[in-house]
Formats: sequence, C-alpha cells, structure tokens
Amino acid sequence: MRFLYKNPLLILFFVYAPAIGQNRLEDCMAILKKDTLTINNSRIEEKWIWNNGNIIPYSIKNITNGKTLVTKASSLPFVLPNESFRRNEDFSVINKQRDSVNGIPSHLEVTIINRYTNIDVKQEYWIFPGIPAISQNIYWKYHIHNHQSKTTADSSEKNAENKPYSLHYGIKGKNWSMSVVQFRDQTDHHDNLIKEEEFIPYTAREHYTGNLLLANNLDDGMSFFILKEAPNANSQVNYPGYDYTVSNTAITIPCAGFEETSIAGNWIKGYTITTGIGNSKTGNLLSLRQYLQNSILYDPSRYEMIMSNTWGDRGQDGKISESFILKELKSAKKLGITHLQIDDGWQQGLSQNSASKAGSLWDAWTPDNWLPNKDRFPNGLNKVIQSAKENNIKLGLWFNPSSKNNYANWERDADILINLYKTDSIQYFKIDGVIIPNKEAEINFERFLKKVKEKTGGRVFFNLDLTAGIRGGYFMFRNAGNLFLENRYSDFGNYIPFHTLRNLWMLSKYFPPQMLQVEFLNKWRNENKYSPGNRFSPIHYRFEYLFAIAMMAQPLAWMETSNLPQEAFDCAPLIKQYKNVMADIHAGMIMPIGNCPDGISWTGFQSIKDNGGYLLIFRESGNRSKEVFNLYQTHGRKLAFEKVLGNTQTSICRFIDNGKIEITLPDKNSFVMYKYEVQ
Repeated sequence: MRFLYKNPLLILFFVYAPAIGQNRLEDCMAILKKDTLTINNSRIEEKWIWNNGNIIPYSIKNITNGKTLVTKASSLPFVLPNESFRRNEDFSVINKQRDSVNGIPSHLEVTIINRYTNIDVKQEYWIFPGIPAISQNIYWKYHIHNHQSKTTADSSEKNAENKPYSLHYGIKGKNWSMSVVQFRDQTDHHDNLIKEEEFIPYTAREHYTGNLLLANNLDDGMSFFILKEAPNANSQVNYPGYDYTVSNTAITIPCAGFEETSIAGNWIKGYTITTGIGNSKTGNLLSLRQYLQNSILYDPSRYEMIMSNTWGDRGQDGKISESFILKELKSAKKLGITHLQIDDGWQQGLSQNSASKAGSLWDAWTPDNWLPNKDRFPNGLNKVIQSAKENNIKLGLWFNPSSKNNYANWERDADILINLYKTDSIQYFKIDGVIIPNKEAEINFERFLKKVKEKTGGRVFFNLDLTAGIRGGYFMFRNAGNLFLENRYSDFGNYIPFHTLRNLWMLSKYFPPQMLQVEFLNKWRNENKYSPGNRFSPIHYRFEYLFAIAMMAQPLAWMETSNLPQEAFDCAPLIKQYKNVMADIHAGMIMPIGNCPDGISWTGFQSIKDNGGYLLIFRESGNRSKEVFNLYQTHGRKLAFEKVLGNTQTSICRFIDNGKIEITLPDKNSFVMYKYEVQ
C-alpha cells in the first residue's frame, strides 16, 4: 500500500479533513489527521504539527508506560539559513518489505518533500515493528549548481554557528539528567573507545560531542535517546565540531554529512538520526540495543564465525603462499576455526604493508593487481579453495578499494569482488585502507558496498576494518557486515588481554558485541617483549581464557594457527562446545555486568533472551574468590542455572533474589558460562 499526494492545493483542502494518509505494517502506523502527523507502533508514538508540511516536533510518547515528552512549546521545524519554506511537494507512506540483500528488515517509511528557495528537502522516517525508536533520514537537493567550497572530514569548521540543523526538540521540565557518549575507532591509535560525559542541562546552550545522547527525567522517569548514525566525531563530513547543542529547554542537532558543493538535481543524504524511548535509565539502554540489533537483518549463517587471520603474528605477507595457506587450513580445522581469511599479500599487486620491498600500492589499484599472486599461488586459488571445502572452512580475502579520486573506480572495484564470488565462491572480504574525506568519497564507497551486495544476492559479507583512517565508525555501514575492531600485537607488547576485554565490555553497553570481531592471540610468542613482573602479559593467562574474552563477539584468531604449540590445541574441545551455543548466545541482547575489567576485578556479560539467557563470568587476578552480580530483567523472578563452558567443575552459582546472584570461582584468571532459565 502507498499513500501519496503532490498537489499543494490538496494540502490546504485536506488539512481539515478527518484523516488522510494512513498505512500500517504489523503494529506500525502513520496517519495525517487535521494538522497532526502521527507515527507509531506498539512501543513508541511520535507526533508533529503538520504546519503545511514544514513539520514541527510535538510529542514523543512511551506507549508501554504512558509517559509523554511534550516538545511543542519550543520545538522548531527543519531550518536552513538563508532559505525560506515555499511549499510541500510530496507526502507518502509506504510499506517497505524485507530487503535481505542489503540487510534491512521490513519497516514503514513516511516521506515528506518540501521546497525551499534554492533547495528541496526530503525528510524520511522509518519505524520497525515492535522497536521503540523512529529514524529520520534527511536528504537535500539543490535547484541549481551550488558553488560553495568543498568541506572535508577534518573538523575545519569547528565551533561554527548559524549552521542548518536537522532536528530541534523543545523539552519541558527542569530536572533532566543527560549524558553524551563519544565513540572512538582508529584503534591503532586509541585504546579507550568509549567516553561518556554526564551533565545536568541548564539555561546556557552548550555543545557536546558524541554519537549518542541519553536523557532521563529525574521527576517522572521519562527516558529517551538520540543516536546519530554517523562516523565518529572528526570523521564526519561537513562537521561543525559538535553533535548536539543542549539547554534545559531544547536539544538541537546541527546538520552534518552534506557536501556544500552539489550538482543540481542530486539527492544528498545526511546522517540518520534515531530517537527512541525507554522505561527507565536502564531501559533506555536496552531500547537502544534493541534498535541496533533488530534494525538490521542479523543472519547467523553469515555473521557467526570463528575466523583466523595470520597477520596477527606480524609476518605480514612474508609467508603467504599456497603451501603456507594449505598448512594453515589443516591447523585451523584442528583448532575448530570456521573461517580463514588471507590478509594482504594474496594478490598480484603488493601493498605498502608488504614484507617485500616491491610493495608500493595503497590508493590506486588496477584490476590486474587483484589477480592471485602468480609466484605465491601458481595454481591460482584453486587448491586453497578445494582444501578449504575439504576442511569445512569458509575462505575470505583482504581487499583495499582504490580511493583515488574519491573512489571514482567504485564500480570497477565492485566488479572485482563480484567476479571473485562468481568464479571462486569467495563470500567474505576484509575491507581495509579506507579513507572517506568528503561526501563524494562517502557516496561512492557506499555504492561500492551496495553493488557487491546486490549483484551477489547479499551473499558477500564484509568485515569492515576500524583500525585506522577516516571510516564509517560503528553505525554508518553496520548492515553490510561486522566490524573488525582492533589490531594488537605481542611483537610490540601492546596485546594486554584485559584491555581487549575492557574495550569489548565498555562497547557492549551501547553496541551489540556480536557485530564485532575481537581478537585472541598466540600467548606463547614474544614473552620477552613484556617485563618479567607484568602480571597482565598474555603468558599469565590460559589460552582458553583468551578465547573466552572474544566469545560474546565474533572470535578472531589473530595468529598463524600452524605456529601454535601442541598445548594450544587443548582449547579445541572448548571451541567445539562454544560452536554449539554461539548462535543462541548471539541471538540475545548482550549487556555488560559486574565491574569494568581492570585486570583484578570480577566482570562479565549477560545475554538476555525471552525467559532466559546466558551469563559469561570472568574472575580476573584479584584475591576474592566470590562476587555478587546484578542481572538485567530478572528482578522478582527465580532463576535456574546450567553450567555450559569454562570452569564448570569447581564454580558455584548461588541465586540470591531481586535479580542478584553470587558466583564462586576458586582460580584467578578463570571464567565460566551459565545458561539460565526464568522459572
């Protein structure tokens, strides 16, 4: 079904009609009645004053508890400086069916197109069944060519004022507690990936930096979040230097993601802004996580993986060859690996990261560069592919799209991957070396991803590297695959296991960890790179513990498995058991519990499912042998526990009450996983 009108005269006529523009998708509905546009499902309802199409936010309601945030008093419509609203051009409500190719579930889409003096603006709202959030996409299109200078993702306009804004919510009530969460990628340089700033808004309008704003009213418990689904901070195109302007009367989100230079007639999309509600401060986080997890199609047959990649042993491409990969496949099978990815070096054109002095390529590749290296793979990839099939391992490859001229050759690069899929059945590609400095590069890079998906029926899956460069961050391309989180190397002494656990624990409060690849390394290498008294060096941890750190994410064996000592393969039974439950664990909403990992604390994760879930508990190297944990969504319920993985012989789980349990683990640096049911 689709409702649509274009004639502005009809707008004036229908404003006073009982109802126009109504459509449903499961529990989702959109209706324009008199002068109010309402979009809702069974969890959230948002209203706007129609205002002849130049809509003004009016209210956000939590349908579950009936609490409403009325925004009318000081809300404003979308604003473009030096532009005047002329008229509404289009209004439509469409049922968008499940897009399995691009990983987008069914949803209701409401579109409003307005004409301003020199620009058309399209506001597009998405609402998914049963999810307490509504997303806003804004596009604009110039009537004539705009000659303003280009802007790049370098914060060159920091603290700029008088910028256009995408959203301006008025807020009522003085007693608000808020926080803004800043996410960091470029993990080659950063090891603190989350920064949360808490504040009480006051009369002054203050700027805040971060993709996520969380708000909780201290009087009535009304809670909501605003998520800017953009790259992180300074990686955003046309970034004004902040993400939110907040006072105790309003929240404003400046426009970002639009190129100021534009060819007439082209729709240019900014960054998606999603607003959601929760039943409490904690419920707000759970609503955010529900949105992130269920607004993409998480297909276990593609997402679930225990991947190995030899680059973690710092051999670079020095060993990569047919004989070496064949050996790796055998040892990977013995360990229990499901996917093996050949990193940089399988291809004919050698990159700047090559161990060979001949390596020089990085941003200007040709199709011939992406043929299998003739010297290293004299039979092409045929023998490797055959061995992968025999060992029941899926093969993946490294790929660096050509960034020259803002990814002008995106179609050619897409065709390279499409051909590798069609001829060699390669379905997994690590996408690396990405630099997105401006809107043209962003658009072309996204076209590259989409073409590969569409021409392979969505069967190609991307591992998107977040370790360096100006990239899409955690939110922008999350429907394309999972995120390759970080490179850590014992060769440099920068692989500290509790740091990896800490990063995953901190991210999991806000982002689904099952959408991340998290590494574990060969602990027996480079013991001399750590000081003898460093009790947090990898050698002090059991190999099973290092693997367990990554279990709530997608584990990445960042090593040469053929270089492991024999005792490493004692971990194979654990990995086999984990494979039996990993999809079930990842089907839940995984949240952090316990203390933030610091090497000496008790910490862990809870995978929350209907009427049950999983607990993964770590006792770090502190002296206490037992700890009490508070669990999510178990208050007032009785729980039954079953040991699943880890220290299942001597661990004890004692149910207390009111959502609390006590765990006993006698050994330092040990872990246990329980499955629990609500009785």
